[in-house]
Amino acid sequence: MPHTTLALCLILMSTATGYARLPFVSHLYRDTSVALHTDTEWIRFNSPEGRFSVLLPHDPKFESIAASGSDAVTNYRYSVLENGYGFICEYFDVESTGSDVQGFLDVTRDGIVRGAGATKLGEDKISLKTYPGRELQMALTVNEGTEMTIVTRIYLVDKRLYSITFLHLKSMDATDAAALSKKFFSSFDVKPAA
Repeated sequence: MPHTTLALCLILMSTATGYARLPFVSHLYRDTSVALHTDTEWIRFNSPEGRFSVLLPHDPKFESIAASGSDAVTNYRYSVLENGYGFICEYFDVESTGSDVQGFLDVTRDGIVRGAGATKLGEDKISLKTYPGRELQMALTVNEGTEMTIVTRIYLVDKRLYSITFLHLKSMDATDAAALSKKFFSSFDVKPAA
């Protein structure tokens, strides 16, 4: 369990650190207006392998990120990046969470915040159906002062950990950010292992 937890933290840290390198961040200086997608433009994305579905503005980019080592864990990531905001859905399978599921979620949370170099603004215990989770609200400064707001939800579904993230420029209109966040998070659904 300690080795698996360490491997998961390393993956989560590399994932979170990637927020600062996302392509849309580099061109934020050119245009800070955000073109929002309307209801009719979103699609229901289904990942049969990931056993989840979610509404997104368009088909996501897929990446498979393999960690090295004896307890290697592969992280599967789907991302949609727009001008000034983005969505990330990722998952990986865990060998064991130990007997303390909440402790496992604590370690996962700490790895995400530390790995992103973000400031945790808030946290809530949440659930999806009967599966335990957390919602993290974070702030991150990238590219010489560009301020980002990040909301990440993590869920433990059987032996699979899901992390779904909505991130946006802090300067984004609060009403627009709330509408995008609600639409994205409320549409996320999982199917348990057969």
